[in-house]
Amino acid sequence: MSATAQHLLHPAQLVYADFKRDFAYQGDGLYSLIFDRNKDKIKVSKEKFAVKNLRKIFDATFKMTPKIGFQAMSLRDLSTATGLSMGGLYSSISSKDTIAVIVKDVVSVVCAEIVEDSREQQDPKTALEVLIRGYLYASTLMQPWFYFLYFETKSLPQADQEGSLKIELVQVKELNTLISELTPNSDSCHKAEFVATMALSLIQERYLKPWKYHNAEETIDEYADKCLQLIYRAICVDEVQPCRTTNSAENS
Repeated sequence: MSATAQHLLHPAQLVYADFKRDFAYQGDGLYSLIFDRNKDKIKVSKEKFAVKNLRKIFDATFKMTPKIGFQAMSLRDLSTATGLSMGGLYSSISSKDTIAVIVKDVVSVVCAEIVEDSREQQDPKTALEVLIRGYLYASTLMQPWFYFLYFETKSLPQADQEGSLKIELVQVKELNTLISELTPNSDSCHKAEFVATMALSLIQERYLKPWKYHNAEETIDEYADKCLQLIYRAICVDEVQPCRTTNSAENS
């Protein structure tokens, strides 16, 4: 969200713990960046007060909307949940729509930086791994943001709805491009576009069903391994490396 990309994931850093340690879009740092990007919508002039209010607003929104839906949530509901007065809400967000627009902006920027990190790789297999792991790791750390955007795109103003849909189209396009590079033979097991769509569904599965994976024995790194394994097998190419989960079982 800054003028300079953060470089979220590097080939030597393809594990969740390292990604989480260096991920800029969490805690107060995230809300400071939101404040910097939305000064035209935020009337609070002092950053520390704006960050505090924004955190309350988004935390409350993400708790309420899965239960009642964003369209049904009123600013009065938000005022009660956050403890902020109506004046305090309006000074932090110009309207309820602003919340949805900011969510779209945040997810868009994070995904764009993952794509940029992937495009910097020379090897298409490494680029694909950076892309898959980047999407999975970021959407795990920012699960409420990705979840909200998926289900509440209809709540955005029309222009922003199109921007939200474009995020998914870009994801499929990037996956398709890399998978196509790995399968130059048109006789491959499955078409690249189909496999790309399947891969995105696997990524979305993880953040759209947090209840399913909350207490899962399988780590997000192992889930990423399995996603990559499925992709390689679907396009009939050798794996980059044996699945870590398989290695653990064989060595036990």
